Amino acid sequence: MANSLCFASVCSLKSPSRPGLILEDSVAGSGRFLRVNKYFQNSGTPKFLSLEVKATDSNQSTKPNSIVCADCDGNGAVLCSQCKGSGVNSVDHFNGQFKAGGLCWLCRGKREILCGNCNGAGFIGGFMSTFDD
Repeated sequence: MANSLCFASVCSLKSPSRPGLILEDSVAGSGRFLRVNKYFQNSGTPKFLSLEVKATDSNQSTKPNSIVCADCDGNGAVLCSQCKGSGVNSVDHFNGQFKAGGLCWLCRGKREILCGNCNGAGFIGGFMSTFDD
């Protein structure tokens, strides 16, 4: 005999006079219902547990879950590390060869450079990637 646990409003069309969970005997035609409150009267008021879920630090020695590059989010390009995405030199570089206010010497004003982690492929293990298993 299989027992099923369900709420009263789901099991019957007629609302019970007392609230609570009802265990229904699944034998066809028996029509027997057992009220859970009848057997657990000493429990007092219902107690609800509150759970808090926290993410843990990822273990760097394990294999990555995704092949998408984490540094560039699959774009293949990252913000220029020299001009910080402005496209313009903020100070003189290389003994005045690249003046402040001119185009950035690293990205040449494009504001982005190739990702060093995936070499511009956008995913780990891509074209000439240094990440090999």
